[in-house]
Amino acid sequence: MDNLLWGCVGFGVLYLFDFNKVKKIHPWINGLFSVGVALLLFSTVKIFFEQPTDFSLPNNLRIVFIILAIISACTMFYALFGALPFKETYVSGQGNRVVDTGFYALCRHPGVWAFFFTYLFLFLVSGKWMMLIATIVWTIMDIIHVWVQDRYFFPKTLLGYTEYQKKTPFLLFNKESINRFRTTLLKGE
Repeated sequence: MDNLLWGCVGFGVLYLFDFNKVKKIHPWINGLFSVGVALLLFSTVKIFFEQPTDFSLPNNLRIVFIILAIISACTMFYALFGALPFKETYVSGQGNRVVDTGFYALCRHPGVWAFFFTYLFLFLVSGKWMMLIATIVWTIMDIIHVWVQDRYFFPKTLLGYTEYQKKTPFLLFNKESINRFRTTLLKGE
């Protein structure tokens, strides 16, 4: 249970990172993003390797779920670090503008979907009920986190965010957002 709580603390640290982008308390607080992610990663590894296994799937299914977990994790990392300008988003916090192409044409927070599927597939690979609990708790925390970002932090820190909110769904894709996603992929954006 402690490992689950450390992941929750990681989300708390991410709030401090976002709060600093609005209030500009101190530049070193921008490093808290790495701390929050590290706490989540640490918790995940501890649950995956140290919790007792509750059930086991056949190896061929486990291989499929490992591949799907890797694809989901890569998608999450791309959405957070590849599709966004890294320095402006995570280091300086200066001159940050909305990205509304690619995954960010589908919805305003595509990383939530990749986060959920990464943990769901890790649960199926690990056969550990604690990983399922972590999947549920941390996904709920992630949704709350992006909701707070969407309502409080991003309108104050991202140029054009209010207009982006009007045309792009929060989490659930719609026909228009899927069409924008396809269009931006075809253009290579």
